[in-house]
Amino acid sequence: MRIYPDTNIFVYLENKSLTIPKLEDIIGSKIDSIFYSASHIQEALEIKGDNEQHRQDRINKRLETIEKITQGNYINENLKNEVYELKESPFEVIQTITDVSFAQNAMKRLANLISEEQKIETRKLLDLDPKRMNNYKPEEVVEHLNKKLTETGQNYKFLDMIEIGISHHPDGKTFGASNRIAAIFELLDMLGYWKDKYNEKSNYARLWDSSHSFYAAHFDYFITDDKRTVNKSKVVYNIYDVNTKVISTN
Repeated sequence: MRIYPDTNIFVYLENKSLTIPKLEDIIGSKIDSIFYSASHIQEALEIKGDNEQHRQDRINKRLETIEKITQGNYINENLKNEVYELKESPFEVIQTITDVSFAQNAMKRLANLISEEQKIETRKLLDLDPKRMNNYKPEEVVEHLNKKLTETGQNYKFLDMIEIGISHHPDGKTFGASNRIAAIFELLDMLGYWKDKYNEKSNYARLWDSSHSFYAAHFDYFITDDKRTVNKSKVVYNIYDVNTKVISTN
């Protein structure tokens, strides 16, 4: 059994509130391998501390936890949208990431291109009720959104919105599944489905949520205790017929 844990699971394993045997009890099977991705490392870089030394110590502890739990099992995607697995230390991955210092700030800017006010107006235009929509099964969500788009006179469906957006991007032809899943997460959130509580970091955090969902699709289980990520991932996996099981520890 191969699993991909969300960052919150690594946090629990680090503070000893969760153990691998407990995870195996939850899954009901022996875990053969656990994987991590660069998204875990990007999130580790967001760790705060009382001072810079304390922050670095906390980051290093997280990297040590990831390395110990995964034994260096690393999954990555290259610029050709090819996904591959290898043995790589998290300390080597973080060095690669921090060598390109502008990347994180650039991604934060991209994640905030659509304002919260614009999202609210979009939901009003489509007459969407987030509380009601959250009760839909994953296979019903896209159908509901397609119906709302039709009722408001739009001549495209939910997934068409993604392809239209990609078609206007200069690098759209090279966009792979990871970018499409990120777009689905963003659209679902914008339209109110298991919407993240808005703050200055929520859009950036959702980028990593979608990335975890993408990488987890290559394994038997995606383990996360973020209920918003759970439900958005289930919609994504339903759209693309992914067999990965999405479960939480509770």
